[in-house]
Amino acid sequence: MKFWSGYGSEHSMDLVLIGHFDDDAEAETALELITELTQAAQAESDAGRLVLGEPPDRFSDEILEKLMEVNIGSIGPAEIEQLLYDVNVTRDAEKVVITTDELDVLAFIKILLLKGARIEMLSGHDFPGSGYGRRG
Repeated sequence: MKFWSGYGSEHSMDLVLIGHFDDDAEAETALELITELTQAAQAESDAGRLVLGEPPDRFSDEILEKLMEVNIGSIGPAEIEQLLYDVNVTRDAEKVVITTDELDVLAFIKILLLKGARIEMLSGHDFPGSGYGRRG
């Protein structure tokens, strides 16, 4: 038998985060960066250096090297785990669209901003006609 340990609410977030870029190529670059950093975060988790729910107070050598390689200096150690949350990241032409039930999305916001996005953030519950979110 499995037990789930955590907290919940009756109202999930259905958060929609949209990074608007000048063109498709910039959006693709941002999506590739999110994918690359998510893979690095997954490697941290697989190696036991990152445990969800127990954010580290400092970077491992491996994740620090990756952040330096991609020239990202504003994501903090505690934000790396956000890349492993249950999120859906897609590209829609010149937009990168992130949907999730999480509220902690600062790592994604920073990546989008650092890649030159104008950011739109909304609740899929309150704006069901946006074309995104669960009721999209």
